[in-house]
Amino acid sequence: MNALAACSSPYLRQHAENPVAWVPWSSEAFAEARRREVPVLVSIGYATCHWCHVMAHESFEDPATAALMNNAFVCIKVDREEHPEVDAIYMDAVQALTGHGGWPLNAFCDHQGRPFHAMTYAPRAGWQRLVEHLGRLWRDDRPRILNAAAEIARHLEDPVAEPGNLPSDLLERLADQVARAWDDEHPGLGWNPAKAPKFPPSQLLNLAVTGDQPDLAAHAVLILEAMQDGGIHDRVGGGFHRYSVDRAWRIPHFEKMLYDNAQLIAAYAVAGARWGRADFTRTAINAGDYLLRDLAIAGPGDLTAGLASAEDADDPDGEGSFYAWSPEALAVALGPVIGPRLAAEWDLAPGEPEIGPNGHADPVTSHIPHPRGVGLGADPQARRASWESYLPLLRALRAGRPRPIRDDKVLTDQNGLALEALATLARLTGEERFITATRTLAAFVQTRHTPEGLLRLPHRPAVLTDYAAAAHGLIAAFNALGDPTLVDAAERIISEATERLAAPDGGYFIAPAGREDLIRRGREAHDNAWPSGQNHLALAAVRLHHLTGEARWAAVAEGIFAATAATASQAPSACATLLTAWRDARRGARIAVVVGSDLLAAARRSLDGQTLVVPNTIDRPWPCLTGRRELTDSQVLVCHGTTCRLPARTPAMVATALSPDGV
Repeated sequence: MNALAACSSPYLRQHAENPVAWVPWSSEAFAEARRREVPVLVSIGYATCHWCHVMAHESFEDPATAALMNNAFVCIKVDREEHPEVDAIYMDAVQALTGHGGWPLNAFCDHQGRPFHAMTYAPRAGWQRLVEHLGRLWRDDRPRILNAAAEIARHLEDPVAEPGNLPSDLLERLADQVARAWDDEHPGLGWNPAKAPKFPPSQLLNLAVTGDQPDLAAHAVLILEAMQDGGIHDRVGGGFHRYSVDRAWRIPHFEKMLYDNAQLIAAYAVAGARWGRADFTRTAINAGDYLLRDLAIAGPGDLTAGLASAEDADDPDGEGSFYAWSPEALAVALGPVIGPRLAAEWDLAPGEPEIGPNGHADPVTSHIPHPRGVGLGADPQARRASWESYLPLLRALRAGRPRPIRDDKVLTDQNGLALEALATLARLTGEERFITATRTLAAFVQTRHTPEGLLRLPHRPAVLTDYAAAAHGLIAAFNALGDPTLVDAAERIISEATERLAAPDGGYFIAPAGREDLIRRGREAHDNAWPSGQNHLALAAVRLHHLTGEARWAAVAEGIFAATAATASQAPSACATLLTAWRDARRGARIAVVVGSDLLAAARRSLDGQTLVVPNTIDRPWPCLTGRRELTDSQVLVCHGTTCRLPARTPAMVATALSPDGV
């Protein structure tokens, strides 16, 4: 056993029995490298990463390879989800050096943590040659190594933004970028000529379904349909896999991440309500049930301890086997009539596992449900609905298979995203299990805010994404529950973020000051698979300003807009969360003040997904409540900025007033 056996991270413990003398990230590790006069290998991944497992099996578990590594380096293993501030540094390095990123991420560093080489996966023979070569260079030509490290470190320095203004045509620029990347044959965004791999554009979808751009909305609907009917969707268990390896959404990378599913739940739920799409609503509900059933740490339906981070891409019987359904398996499960019919409708065909080009068993792609491969007929809504009754039986049968491992880390930012998702379901469906889950998860997220500050994990201080997602999730929970203490908690969290992470130019750092183990604090202007912490904080601040009327929250958002103006102007498609915040700030508050309880549920079913619902009984000095606490007749008062409609006194009138075109 190496030094990782006692670590809390499941990813680090996966490497505890490697012959590599791994140590966790710490200043002491770099001190040991100085003592031994060797460089440092920083190897970064996460517990459910398929190619991390491949490299571990090929290289890190091999005694000969481990001996080379131990001789030449101090070897540090990092869980990127425990240390996003570390991962951000070396991800920027590998992208600058190779033009792409990913995990496992391997950075070779000097004693200050400055990388002089960085890369992702390498097969064993190539990895051995690289380790020997870099070790020899360090011994024989160290000035060359240190010069390279200094040059890369200069490239990685935290930028200071020249404050600017976001252009008025920002959403039009976004539409142009989407059009250039659009794949008309297989709806989605492809940023290379092959239009693959395809990732869920989660932040862009949430911008589109809550906005008023017809072209963007039309693209969003097509993407939501394509993903929902593709292999990326775990139709039986609910939820979505990480991404599609191919252009047609057929072959997923099988890991299932909390952050992906949380964002997609919100998009599908709002799209389903806004456009009357029962299939989108079912997809959102099934994914929400997946969170409650399979990711709840305390047990199904109990969110008192939060939600786990992810499920692995691999499983004991081979990648994808847990999710696969051969035609024969469906016939056994559902009988000789329904089984073959469902196999045909899901585009399933016989097949056997094959060894892929990397020497590993590939998933049987013909066994992955992919209804869009054969089309859904003249009535796709009825076809999709007809499958729902079979899913519980198939889930029960699938539960007997060896299941992929679960990464049980409970991260504040991912649980903040999940809180927003569950609150959206609670608000739009009114179903009790989602209301209860929202209340319970909101209470859990608040436990992470201690007298010493917000925590990312019980033993680790928060980073910017934790502050932003927790605050925005609590505001969403207020919108579903009407509890003003949730808004109070969000205000405290953003106040602390401003105190600890604000940059002089109006933007925000990823990590607090005083971290001697980091070569930079880090800035994050672009969204990734999850919202940029800085941009997400702007969105939370805009919504707090609309709700409370306090100018300090508008100032937070405007500072971020100014600091990110140059980046967002050039790459709006990478800044969808910022664009959502900027759009909402410009169009002003959308508030529905509700008098009486009988219209509260109708008000919460707001179809634009952005209206803030405020019971007039709340005891807070919010401008929207001025002169309205004394009202007693049941009604909903809907205001957009300074323009208010006549009172809505029936559920039908409320629905009209709260439609996207109602104000």
